[in-house]
Amino acid sequence: MNQPVENMPSEQPQAEEPIENKVPEHPAVAQSITIPEVSQPESDASAVPENKKSQSGRFGLFIRKGLLWLLIITIAFLGGFLVDYFLRYRPLADDMGEIRAELDQANQTLDDLETENESLKREITTARNTNASLQEELDVARANIKYFQILVDVNNARINLFLEDIEGAQASLEQTQVRLEELLPLIEDINPELALSLPRRLDLIVSGLARDPETGRIDLELFTKDLLELEPLLLNN
Repeated sequence: MNQPVENMPSEQPQAEEPIENKVPEHPAVAQSITIPEVSQPESDASAVPENKKSQSGRFGLFIRKGLLWLLIITIAFLGGFLVDYFLRYRPLADDMGEIRAELDQANQTLDDLETENESLKREITTARNTNASLQEELDVARANIKYFQILVDVNNARINLFLEDIEGAQASLEQTQVRLEELLPLIEDINPELALSLPRRLDLIVSGLARDPETGRIDLELFTKDLLELEPLLLNN
C-alpha cells in the first residue's frame, strides 16, 4: 500500500533559503515558533548612484584644480605686472616727472630771460635816444666852437690890419676856410644863402689882403656882421 510521503523534496532543486527563514520540518514545532520577518532596506529613490557620486566628486576636484591654477596664473600675472611696473614704468614715470619739472623750470627761465630781454631792449632804445640826443648836442657844441673860432680868426685879422700887419692878418685866416667848410652843413640848415656867400667872400678877403688891405678890412667887417647874424641861430639850434 502506497502511503504518501510527507515533506519529500521536489525533484527540481530549490534555492537555498537563508538560515534565518529555515523552520523545523516538524509541523508541531512549526506552529509554535513564529519567525520574525527581516525587513529589507527599501531603496531610496532620491539616493544618487555610487558611480554618479564618484563622477561628481571628480568633476568638483577638476573645477577646484582649475580655479586653483587660474588663481595661480592671475597672481603670477599681477606679480609680473607689478614687477614690470616698478622696474620699468615707475622709473620712467619718475624720469618723466623730473623732465617735466626741468622743462617747467626751463620755461620759467625762458620767460624771465624774455622779460629781461624786453627790459634791455627798452633800456637800449632809451640809451640810443639819449646817445642821439647827446650826439646832436655834441655836434652843436662842436659847431659853436668852430663858429667862435672863425669869429676869433676874423677879429684877429681885423686887429692885424688895423696895425698894418698884413702877414699877421693872413696868418690869422689860414685855418678859417677849413673851419668854415666844417661849419657849412649847419649853416645850410639855418640860412642857405649865407652858406653860399660866406665862403666866396672869405676867398676874396684872403686873396685881396696884400693888394688892397683897406678893402680887405671892410670885407672883414661885413663878414663879421654876417657871422653875428648866425650866432643866435647856432646857439639855439
